[in-house]
Amino acid sequence: MVGDKVADIVVRYDGLTADEGRLDLYEASESLEGLTRIINVVVHAYVNNNEVRERLNSPVGAETYFTGAKKGCFETSLEVSFGEDAVNRIKPSVIVPNFWDYLTCSVAAAVGRDHEPWSPMVRKILAKEDAVFEQIAEEIEGPLQKLHRPIKTKGAELITFARPKAGDIFSLDRHTLSYVSVLEQADVLENWTGNVTKYNSLSGVGRMYVDQMGHTLPFKITRFKENEIAHKAAAASLLERVNEEGGKRKIVGFAVRNSLGNIKKIIVQEINQFF
Repeated sequence: MVGDKVADIVVRYDGLTADEGRLDLYEASESLEGLTRIINVVVHAYVNNNEVRERLNSPVGAETYFTGAKKGCFETSLEVSFGEDAVNRIKPSVIVPNFWDYLTCSVAAAVGRDHEPWSPMVRKILAKEDAVFEQIAEEIEGPLQKLHRPIKTKGAELITFARPKAGDIFSLDRHTLSYVSVLEQADVLENWTGNVTKYNSLSGVGRMYVDQMGHTLPFKITRFKENEIAHKAAAASLLERVNEEGGKRKIVGFAVRNSLGNIKKIIVQEINQFF
């Protein structure tokens, strides 16, 4: 597949031994395994109406490849070849730039960074309340930890995703490593107040504004399929917020903290009416 159907991705490792064009074999294999999973999950969601699959070897509607590595710093290249159906639906003129915006937004959500989308397609997705990028972030969190492996073991200082002829798009560093490096989930239940701002009713993944934090945090309802009360409460909170009726709730759950000790996610046990 050629032309507008192909998105080329350059992933560059900079600093330390990477500047010599070398990475420890085990660390590199861990990193590339994470990279493979991230790209396949995001590509599949991009060409399949934001469908996120937990078990996925290869995307449906596109093909992904590793291509020949370049010399210099440690650099590898990937190719995403979009199928005809995806090209016709998304449009040949925008399928590649829109994909880069979609990929950037997906990774930004997973590493706790803000991203202002430049494509109408991604802006439209973000404007909805169904937590598409939060769901993708949940799925690629583990692969991102593996991708960061050379940074963790001081084989590289920076991992950069670049689009050929367009330049560097985004980079990962020790700050993003700290964000995705998760300490064990707290074993003591905590209470917060807030309201749901985004919610995916098929997965129990969403985002909520937490009063005690003063900002939004991602959440996931534990035992989602059995926890019908929390599911309905999350959906009700979102609906009330959309209708400008407040939607305030009491949230009971376990905090998940990153290596800096900051809460990065809440595993929700209960969502109760706030009086």
